[in-house]
Amino acid sequence: MANRCRSVWSSDVSFATVFGYEADIASVELLYTSLLVQADAAMAGAGRQVDGHGRSRTRSFRQSFLVAFASRIGARLRQATAQSEAAAAEEHGAALLPVLAARTDAVDEACDATFPGLGQRSFSPSNRDGWFAGLAAAEMASLSAHPEVARSS
Repeated sequence: MANRCRSVWSSDVSFATVFGYEADIASVELLYTSLLVQADAAMAGAGRQVDGHGRSRTRSFRQSFLVAFASRIGARLRQATAQSEAAAAEEHGAALLPVLAARTDAVDEACDATFPGLGQRSFSPSNRDGWFAGLAAAEMASLSAHPEVARSS
């Protein structure tokens, strides 16, 4: 769970369902769009991928890239959330933590009620170059849905 939301991907209809409070979902939608643009730009920059015999490896590169990108972004978001919660607890005391926990529980309950018996899928990357390129792109990605604009002098 990142940004206090949970998502469920329904592969049969190619549709994601996001559970969370309204403000959190709005933030996730903006961040998703920003990250999608960043990932797409990084993949486009990598260009067409071929093996030593000239066969296309673009599909496996992109699949591995996107899984690595998403995995690392998820880890960065969880880390940022933990740091934010720790800073808020330090500034405002421990009273905030039960409120956040209750919100997390409510999101989990709504997700579990809608999709009982959910499991997790795993992915084994089939393209090493795509995997490492995705990790690198995720490290450089901005996690802000509202990037700062450079001030001109």
